[in-house]
Amino acid sequence: MQKISLHEYFSTIYLYLNRTFNDIFITFVHSLYYSNMKESFYISKFKEYGLVDILSIQPDIKVDIKYSTTENFTGKILYTDDVGVYTEPTLAQAVAQAQNTLKSINKDFSLIIFDAARPICIQKEMFDIVKGTPNERFIANPYGEFAGGFHNYGMAIDVAIVNENGNMLDFGTGYDSFEDIAHSGGEAELVKKGLLSIEAYKNRQLLYYVMGKHGMLPYAYEWWHFQLTYNESDKLKFKLLNF
Repeated sequence: MQKISLHEYFSTIYLYLNRTFNDIFITFVHSLYYSNMKESFYISKFKEYGLVDILSIQPDIKVDIKYSTTENFTGKILYTDDVGVYTEPTLAQAVAQAQNTLKSINKDFSLIIFDAARPICIQKEMFDIVKGTPNERFIANPYGEFAGGFHNYGMAIDVAIVNENGNMLDFGTGYDSFEDIAHSGGEAELVKKGLLSIEAYKNRQLLYYVMGKHGMLPYAYEWWHFQLTYNESDKLKFKLLNF
């Protein structure tokens, strides 16, 4: 049996204990970190209402929630916590399929989601800002008979297309524009009048095609806003996101 010195013996013990302590410490830190990673209030509520995370179906879709930034018509951050991209299940599947269709046309392009399900409390903030102004007509009334808009039932999605660098294609306006040229359906006339470029026209048509192929139609005032239905009574099939 080979003899070792006391120095070698204690050095070996030290290295073993040090390694064991490091492993225990790292495990402790990881468990502490993940135990504190709680689901956001919004996401837990969306799940409670039976909504589905679009990224769980198609994770390649890009996301830039504009109401989590100041890049929206209010100029304010309305979401102070993660909201994800949740909608009712049929719409979530349709958006995922639209992404696949877009990729089959141009592999470098991707849908980008700006907003999806929206709680009624956020809708009230938005409406109160425009109430009594000409822009009131663009924001669904959260106090009406069918309270709020289709976003407030998980039945609407706001999307555009980005290129391989993550830059949004030219659609003639930015997101949340109240300009007349942001309206959908009259693009050919806008091109004739010189108000919309040919490039923006083609990009809108591409967006309308990939979304429309899967049953999603654009909202009259917003080229970026799509729904599977526009019948107000269809809201009764779902729950108002009343929080």
